[in-house]
Amino acid sequence: MRCAMTLTLLTTLLSPLGCSPSGIPEEAEESAAAAAQAEYPDEIGSMTAYYTGGPQQGRPPDGQLWPGTPVRVLQDAGSYSLIRTADGIEAYVATAAIGPPGVHFK
Repeated sequence: MRCAMTLTLLTTLLSPLGCSPSGIPEEAEESAAAAAQAEYPDEIGSMTAYYTGGPQQGRPPDGQLWPGTPVRVLQDAGSYSLIRTADGIEAYVATAAIGPPGVHFK
């Protein structure tokens, strides 16, 4: 409760000055977000498995990517694409799971 009150107070005090609670000017945060959008222009649209060794294999996936995960397509390999996430994961995912930002699939 105390932390929430402190954060609210900081936000109230910093907002008129053009600063965010992180202390970074809002323009810089917006610029960083735009740069990330340019570098990772697509998103994962539905929960999808990823494979680091190649397209879908006869073994369990190496992990799962959540909807909204920003990605860059490195190579289109038909039904699978090689992608890189903003977190640095390079892996194959189903091409159908990749789309423009904000579009989520069922």
